Amino acid sequence: MPKPLEHYLCGKFISEGNWSHMRRIMPVHEIILMLEGEMYIAEDEEQYVVRANDLLFLKAGRTHYGYRISEAPVSFYWVHYDSVQAEFDGHRAHATIQVPSVANQLFKQLLHVSSFSQEEADAALLLLFKELERNTQADYRPHNAVVDHICKWVDIHLHTGITVSKIAEHFNFNKDYISKMVKREKGIGLKTYILTEQIRRAKQMLLNTNASVKEIAGHCGFSDYKLFLRMFKQYEGYTPTEYRNNLYSTQLNR
Repeated sequence: MPKPLEHYLCGKFISEGNWSHMRRIMPVHEIILMLEGEMYIAEDEEQYVVRANDLLFLKAGRTHYGYRISEAPVSFYWVHYDSVQAEFDGHRAHATIQVPSVANQLFKQLLHVSSFSQEEADAALLLLFKELERNTQADYRPHNAVVDHICKWVDIHLHTGITVSKIAEHFNFNKDYISKMVKREKGIGLKTYILTEQIRRAKQMLLNTNASVKEIAGHCGFSDYKLFLRMFKQYEGYTPTEYRNNLYSTQLNR
């Protein structure tokens, strides 16, 4: 059974300036995600100016060439691929990415796994393609999508003692902006969201494991044990030990 998408090559192109795209006809399709500068590229008779956070889909069998020199530095991600399903051919040729951070992460993932196996590269390409499709739709809710991605990342890395600053740096956002974005979708700022998730995980561990309270504090990302005790009591009205004992007592008395 043919694969819906097949990865051929991918990479990150960087030019210091005074560059123009070569003239060529490709036997496969290409996706370009612009990171920096302006690229002046044509597909047959259609000319495009591709700027940062722009997405360009180039079709196989057509002539691609630079029609003007890019004097300033240019950088972009690119991937060559083939498709056998019409659903991957109905996209707009040129669009602007609404949430570049997610697409950038998926491109990095594709570059990483492409050296391991064809199967992993094809799977990563499919994830990237689906994200790019969503990102260019008119009814796409960019804040909701990126906040979901951030919250999943927080859940995975909660035990590492993450902070708003570390999350903002990872996703290339200003820390005030990323906190407001989370608050818009979740009703609470990012700092409060992290703490809420830490307490939620601690409650789960108190109920479902025999780990000590100090071990649980560390697993939930608290390097300061006394801070964990104080925050837990502030949120739950009990110390972690009292919370665990109350739960056990309730279960035994049923």
